Amino acid sequence: MAGIDKLKDRIISEAKEKAEGINSDAKEKAKSIESQAKEKALKIIEDEKIKALKEGNDKKDRIIAASELNARNKELAVKQEVIDMVFDRASYKISSMGKYEYTHFIKSLLLNNVETGDEEILISKPDTSRIEPNMIDEVNEYLLSVNKKGQLKVKEDENIISSGFILRRGGIEINCTIDSVIMSLRDRLDTEVAGIIFDNR
Repeated sequence: MAGIDKLKDRIISEAKEKAEGINSDAKEKAKSIESQAKEKALKIIEDEKIKALKEGNDKKDRIIAASELNARNKELAVKQEVIDMVFDRASYKISSMGKYEYTHFIKSLLLNNVETGDEEILISKPDTSRIEPNMIDEVNEYLLSVNKKGQLKVKEDENIISSGFILRRGGIEINCTIDSVIMSLRDRLDTEVAGIIFDNR
């Protein structure tokens, strides 16, 4: 009987030792799992922080870029408005010239555009009273002196509403109205005018 009790005690003792070993291993594994879980959780938190910071910076950069673009667009709109005013002012100055000054302006415009000297000059009725009557004669005389025909003729045209004139020969017309001249100048001088206005502030 004593032998059986000893065997039983030994089995119980070994079982306890085994249980303690298993329990100790389980605790160690649990600690390891808990430690790994904490590390993983901290990494996830850190990654989310970095991601949130990057998204925040990206959003901030987008807002700054959009603001800068908006500011540039507004600046360009203001510059365009100022340039419009410059060319509108030029058009107004030409249209409001006195008779003598306007006659010389039209004369110069004619001489720069006449090719053969027998063109027809289409002009608005209001403009005929703004030009010196002998101006066409002077231009024709000059054209003859440079071996051109000197046969320009003036014709009132009610379809012309702008100052200036249209030079016509056969089916070819050269638009020398002030609106057309200003538009042509603007195409060539827009950048230069912008530079003068805005680069010397």
